[in-house]
Amino acid sequence: MRQTHISRELAILIEAALAPVGELPFKVSDAPLDPQKFMALSKWHQVRPLAFEYAQSRSLELPERVLRALREFTLGQAVANMAFLGICVRLYNRLTEQHVRAFPMKGALWAWKLYDKPTLREFGDIDFFIGKEDVSKSLDIFRTEGFAADSYRHYLLNQQSVMDDYLNTDYQLPLTPLQEHTLQSLEIQWNSTYPRYCYNFTWDELAANRVEFTMAGKSVLVPDTETQLIMMVIHHAGVEQWDKLKYMADFVRLLDKFADRLDWEYISRVAAAKGFYKLLLESLGVAGLLAGRDYLSAAGVPGQYPSPAFLQEMLAHWENERPSLQTKTWRIFLYNIKNRDRWSDKLSIVAAHISYLSHWRLLWHKLIWYRKRPLNEADRNRAVNAMTGREDI
Repeated sequence: MRQTHISRELAILIEAALAPVGELPFKVSDAPLDPQKFMALSKWHQVRPLAFEYAQSRSLELPERVLRALREFTLGQAVANMAFLGICVRLYNRLTEQHVRAFPMKGALWAWKLYDKPTLREFGDIDFFIGKEDVSKSLDIFRTEGFAADSYRHYLLNQQSVMDDYLNTDYQLPLTPLQEHTLQSLEIQWNSTYPRYCYNFTWDELAANRVEFTMAGKSVLVPDTETQLIMMVIHHAGVEQWDKLKYMADFVRLLDKFADRLDWEYISRVAAAKGFYKLLLESLGVAGLLAGRDYLSAAGVPGQYPSPAFLQEMLAHWENERPSLQTKTWRIFLYNIKNRDRWSDKLSIVAAHISYLSHWRLLWHKLIWYRKRPLNEADRNRAVNAMTGREDI
């Protein structure tokens, strides 16, 4: 593999986020550290608390204004994480008391499960996975707790003729507080991502082997670690395309803590059946390369990973960030067409996107919603995306 060059700023952030063993396998620029770029990249990668801890432990020479900004953000994140933990547990208890099938997922859970210091994991919302048949009931409960869907999705969910179509073609629902609240964003999911990307899992598949986990002194039931790794690969790799160091930091920590105890035969079997085994191997390979650990051997899987193209593409947007898009659907579509296992998997993704257009009742009600309201440019673009199945992710 040709020697890869990365900036000093990115190299430091990789060390801060992943604590690699030994030297990074890249040629690092010998240019002086650029504090402005360092701050911008740490914000983009959502690793500011990790960057601040690293800067302190290594006495990194940064301007006081940069250190102060990192310190203030880290303190604010610590306070928010503690507050969100309490809110998450309270909402989980409310859901389960009303016999709603639910478990906390992503940021709030992984901060407490994977990080030695949960305050070092940046996240700004709380996510719950809900059994699809329980979504309506969960929305009633969340409303009593002060959270509701926006008016657009509320309109769709109240059209009985299209509610099933909405749940069958979408996967998440953002909720916002009805009045001033510490938590500004709450999301529920009933699938891993849009069904048209063919990462479909039922509640029973994800929740079949739940285990107890203690959050804020309270016991919650969450999927076993094998299932959480599978969900992480789907979200961090299949949807977010390893866009940020935060995602790789989650992955490396899960592997460091549990790789030698995981049922890799089960993980491999599920990934192969769902068509993302190659993506699993690429992800294990790049995590091992960056962290200096051999996760592929721990998993007992063959092959030389990561491939040069996979690594170079990932490092390119780590270094240069990504353009901000109104919808990422086309980018995710192309990524999955390139990285999924078999032609049958890729053709299924194409077919699922085409099939979306057959849900004419749902598309009609979306059109009605937008036709009744004056559209600014952003709303006009969103309306077009809604008609073509390219709504924001």
